[in-house]
Amino acid sequence: MNEHGFIRSVHRKLPAGIYRWKINDNFEGGVADAYYSGNKGDLWIEYKYLKALPKRGSTPIRTTLSAQQQLWLADRYREGRRVALVIGSSTGCLVLTTPDEWNRDLTRDDFIRNAIEKTRLVSYIVETTTSTT
Repeated sequence: MNEHGFIRSVHRKLPAGIYRWKINDNFEGGVADAYYSGNKGDLWIEYKYLKALPKRGSTPIRTTLSAQQQLWLADRYREGRRVALVIGSSTGCLVLTTPDEWNRDLTRDDFIRNAIEKTRLVSYIVETTTSTT
């Protein structure tokens, strides 16, 4: 699987009532990969996908956010928008929601310890953007 396939697999699991937009903007550098909205609010997500985790537990995992992506996400965060960096892999997903989290060094063991299943990521998107009341 690659990043595009990972995003598609998340989008297929979302309920129809959530607006989703897979963004491909060649003119505005750094824009998040996807935008979601529902009756509770919106959410911007930058996705990264790891084809394989490092073998050693202490090996760092690079989020590979470009300087433009970091700036774009941080600016939206400071505006009060909901943003996240989602790092996916075959063993789970990490959801990082603040600049401190996505700029912190991560090891393979950190990733494994904090990873959630893709179904939980879908629930996070639903809970963040929709309200049952």
